[in-house]
Amino acid sequence: MKHSLRTRVTAVVATLAMAASIATPAFATTRITIDGSTTLFPLASKWASIYKAAHGWSITVTAGGSGKGIGDARDGIVDIGMSSRAKQSSDDKNGKTMVFTPVARDGLVLVVSTKLYKKYPQYIYRISPDMVQKIYRGQVTNWHQVNGHLPNHAIDLVGRTGSSGTYTYFKQMFLTNKSNIGEIGSTQYKQSSRTRTYASNGSVRNAVTNDMFAIGYLSEAYVNSGVHALNMPIPAHYYDTSYNEHTTPTSQVGKWVVPTVASELNGTWKYVRPLYFVTAGAPSGNAATFINWCKSSAGQAYCPGQRYLKLQ
Repeated sequence: MKHSLRTRVTAVVATLAMAASIATPAFATTRITIDGSTTLFPLASKWASIYKAAHGWSITVTAGGSGKGIGDARDGIVDIGMSSRAKQSSDDKNGKTMVFTPVARDGLVLVVSTKLYKKYPQYIYRISPDMVQKIYRGQVTNWHQVNGHLPNHAIDLVGRTGSSGTYTYFKQMFLTNKSNIGEIGSTQYKQSSRTRTYASNGSVRNAVTNDMFAIGYLSEAYVNSGVHALNMPIPAHYYDTSYNEHTTPTSQVGKWVVPTVASELNGTWKYVRPLYFVTAGAPSGNAATFINWCKSSAGQAYCPGQRYLKLQ
């Protein structure tokens, strides 16, 4: 009798365990993996956190630079890559056509250490695009050459690695052989070999923060109390986020602009670029669902709080 009861109990337990194992997949968590641009990383992480809380998805976001994000999306290592540069013909390979979907915008700024700015506020609060080019091409190497009131000390160059989308955009805007800053298709010079390069915006910011005589470039969203973003003049010609050329009204040419989210939004700060989610082929399935939410009014509402610009 006892043996029969144990047999029946064991059978019931086994049946329940089998039923649970069959039912589990129906409630499996939806998973998405994202990596790439350090520029887009803070905003993408915010989106992932909000979407996870609302829908219970598992969305993993890591940073490694635009080149990594594009390559990993192409190779199927992640569902979505992140890029802070536009698509290049070389991105399509191994039979994969990469699709770049704009999801937000940000401004590029030149920064110096707050230590340098506080010591010489009247002499290092602004910089011209021409001077930026001379500095990063190694034609101007001492702060005394920038302004005679600045110290006689070498300029320590800080920048991004070659696969960085931010570096690509920086070259387009400041290291061309054209007088029209940002003219696409013109010769682009490389940054000086003296440049200390880093794989992320955060590392560039830290390097400039800790070096009184450094200059660097990064996303405005990364500016904090350790660095000071320099004012720049409105150029005679500039390119919008779709790289269409525009001519500035004569009355505005040369006016100095403070780089802020407000000046980026009102169009006076001209160094604004689109940021992209990247997929192998058109977004589909769960990736498309998430990307579409990020582009929706609900997702775009989180851009200002993270110091990014909405698509529109």
